[in-house]
Amino acid sequence: MTTSHAPTTQDLAHLAFCALVALRTAMQDGVVTSPLTEHLFLIRWLATAQKQKRFTRRLAVDIQLLLDKGRQQGEKARLKKDLIFLWSSFTGDKTTHSDLYRLAQAIRQLNTQGWENILLGPPQQRARTTG
Repeated sequence: MTTSHAPTTQDLAHLAFCALVALRTAMQDGVVTSPLTEHLFLIRWLATAQKQKRFTRRLAVDIQLLLDKGRQQGEKARLKKDLIFLWSSFTGDKTTHSDLYRLAQAIRQLNTQGWENILLGPPQQRARTTG
């Protein structure tokens, strides 16, 4: 069920496509020449897209999440990989990715949104399931 406030897969794929095309164009023009300039370009591009409201309001949260991640983690944020993942997730053939790959990417996306991975031992598992 899609609410009017939740982004659709088409919205997210469109955002990723536009960002990747802009990045590739900047690379061909010689503007982006290193991982650092790539990161800075994507941060600026996302900030400009947000400020100019280039995309539907449904994407505002997603754009902000990408910006926050990029600003907090710097180059380690790997924004390009996130955009490629978004694009391929919504447009590619999902059967070409292994279950483990899809699970790892889903967990990675959840971690970027503040979710924590916690391994519970047997006593903690029993307390959680019975409590």
